[in-house]
Amino acid sequence: MLKLLRNKVGKLRVKQVRRFLGGLLVMVTAMAAIAIQPPAMGLWNAPQGDSVIYGKLADTHLWNGIPGKDLVHNAKVSINTLPPQTTRTDEQGNFWFKNLPDAEYILKVQLPYESKKDYIFRTQVHGKTGTFLDVAMDEAHNLKEIDY
Repeated sequence: MLKLLRNKVGKLRVKQVRRFLGGLLVMVTAMAAIAIQPPAMGLWNAPQGDSVIYGKLADTHLWNGIPGKDLVHNAKVSINTLPPQTTRTDEQGNFWFKNLPDAEYILKVQLPYESKKDYIFRTQVHGKTGTFLDVAMDEAHNLKEIDY
């Protein structure tokens, strides 16, 4: 009886080990397939392309009649590449992302003085694409400014 019980326990362990090794093999194969994707599609690779998006960020709600005073510096600008990239605007409100494949992207802006509000803009990138982003033109932002 003891010999029969020991034999069954041994078979169960062998089955568990085989199942574990099979699952491990599938996982390693999937990870390898993801890692060898072309650079534009790979999850761990920086995006590769010839296009550049650059622009200026402004908030015309801050406009006080002096040109240039509405430009936003030190705002966080993110783009939905794989992996996502983030930059900050310089003192003139400029930002840029380089080496992008031609595609449509979503830019997310977080202002330094409104850390809880994100502004979302869509843009098509082909070659060198310049864009002017004004958070006052964002519809969700403007809904707060309407007087009834």
